[in-house]
Amino acid sequence: MSLFNEKLDQARKRQRRIYLFSSLTVMSILLFMVVLFVFSRGTRVEIMPIEANDLAKINVLEGLSFSIGDVVYSLAGNPVISASAPGFKVATKTIDSVYIGKVFPLELFELPGRLVIKISGDERALPKTAWKINGRDIDLSNKLDLELEAGSYTVTINNPFFQTKVLNVEIERRKQTELQVDLQPVDGMLNISSKPNGAKVFLNEMLIGETPLEYRQIGGQYTLRVTAENYTETIEKFEITQSTQEVKRNYQLGHKKTKVFLKLAPEGGTLLVNGIQKKEPLFLDTIVEHRLTYMKAGYYTETKLVQLSADQKKEISFQLEAEIGQVKISSSPIASIWINGKDYGISPINITLPAATHQITFKKPGYRSVSRTIKPTGKSIQKISATLLTEYQARLQEAPRELTNQVGIKLKLFVMREHLTMGASRSEKGQRANEFLRNVILTKPFYAGIFEITNSQFVKFNPKKGQGAANIPITSIRWQEAAAYCNWLSKKEKLQLFYEITNGRVNDFNTNADGYRLLSEAEWEWLARKSGKTKQTIFSWGNEAIVPPNTANIADETAKGQVALYVPNYNDGYVSVAPVGSFSRELSGLYDMAGNISEWVHDVYSVMPPMTNTTVSDPMGEQHGQSHVIKGANFRSGSITLLRPAFREGLAAERDDVGFRIGRYLYGGKNE
Repeated sequence: MSLFNEKLDQARKRQRRIYLFSSLTVMSILLFMVVLFVFSRGTRVEIMPIEANDLAKINVLEGLSFSIGDVVYSLAGNPVISASAPGFKVATKTIDSVYIGKVFPLELFELPGRLVIKISGDERALPKTAWKINGRDIDLSNKLDLELEAGSYTVTINNPFFQTKVLNVEIERRKQTELQVDLQPVDGMLNISSKPNGAKVFLNEMLIGETPLEYRQIGGQYTLRVTAENYTETIEKFEITQSTQEVKRNYQLGHKKTKVFLKLAPEGGTLLVNGIQKKEPLFLDTIVEHRLTYMKAGYYTETKLVQLSADQKKEISFQLEAEIGQVKISSSPIASIWINGKDYGISPINITLPAATHQITFKKPGYRSVSRTIKPTGKSIQKISATLLTEYQARLQEAPRELTNQVGIKLKLFVMREHLTMGASRSEKGQRANEFLRNVILTKPFYAGIFEITNSQFVKFNPKKGQGAANIPITSIRWQEAAAYCNWLSKKEKLQLFYEITNGRVNDFNTNADGYRLLSEAEWEWLARKSGKTKQTIFSWGNEAIVPPNTANIADETAKGQVALYVPNYNDGYVSVAPVGSFSRELSGLYDMAGNISEWVHDVYSVMPPMTNTTVSDPMGEQHGQSHVIKGANFRSGSITLLRPAFREGLAAERDDVGFRIGRYLYGGKNE
């Protein structure tokens, strides 16, 4: 090797030594710094309690750390450690950053002890034992087996059939404490009585005495049976517990029953046992006396007294004797007699019938049949009679004297057979030439409206009219509209139409119809002048021209200057139309016939004088005519002429002081 190469090799070795020394120096410095850093981040773990600290062992579970003794050194992050000590539960914790390099407290908890308590007593009752530890409900069982932390405890043992037991127990860690507890049963008392006395008492099928009985018995579940000869036994389950230590019973024992065999003749009757209806099979109480009664319609009743003993078979026979009664049947007028649907001839008749309930019907053509029930008796003769009514008489008897129809219109029934002289004589003050004297007789019962038809009643028929106050009478309607309203009412109540109307024109009317109509002129005048009075009068209120107070809405002092004539010194309180029924009820039972508004009536207006010396029944006037009669004074009437019910006027169109009231015959057809 040349000198140059040798020097070069020496230089290289020298350079390596320098590099190696430099590296070792740097690594030493770094190692020193790491050791310094680690030991400066050492965290001492302080174990509690003290007795655990001396025995504790610490392990690092996670993180770039290690432990030496009770110090944990962390190179990076938060280490997870575990601490264990004999007799304590293992604890696992993470050391937070705030504790790194400081003291980290860690508490270990003692391992639990075990408490086992066994109890003795009635094995059937022990499962109902309730356990409490320090007042807290634990379980419901016949044994306690529980882990507890070391310490002092109060154990309460409560069973409904035993006296409550309270124990104070000390529990040590890792140790089992076993106890055997004998429960003292509840001391109970049975107080048993019965009716009858002397009944035998069995407790769980063991005879313990006879009633009345007092018997001591410990707590538990029991079956009690009480029995006596000829009586049904009573069985009951009960408990003697802490809350129910005394059991009181008073048993009402029922009699044993025995079957009774019956022979009943004739069959199909009614059997009463002690007054109560019974059917076969029949079971009766023993010992006591029973009253058996057998009855059947048409037979004499038979009664027997029986008393039965236990296990006795008894047959009881009834043989009833037929009972016949005599009946005398009569009627007025004579009629056919039907008994139970069979024709027995014409009344009067005498007949014998079985003593049962029979239906007797009296029949006669043209008369309403009448039925009666009768039960003959063999002790006396019975009489039965009936008065038959024609259909007309029957309907008249059944009809209500006042009624309210479907639209709310109130009507009153008038039944009469009275003569009336319509119109007025030439000598009567205020008389007009068209008030012809006419003799009429009213024979057919009819209903008349108690009030004039109001706006509220008419608007239901024609919504375009009757828009005023509800209880004000409707006015400004034509006669044909009033007739159409009557037919509308008849249809609503399924009555026969009185008027024949086509395209708003009345073509005809049927005097035999029972539908609604306008009152006839004769009916209206009779109602105003004679109904409810002993004699026919000139005015609605009587024969004197002076108008009594609160009689009618007419042209009074307030009408002065508005009408040609008014009634002086009279004030009715209304300037125009008044609500219906605002004034006193008239003797007829109707309102406002003396005033308020004038009223359309049914009749065609005519000035043809009637035939002299003739009496007309229930007149309705002509079938056709241009104008119709209006009757009655109104709020503009102030003269004697207008205030008289005999006043009549013909009108063809509507007027603002004219309305109407309705009527109808009680029945359809001719008078009977």
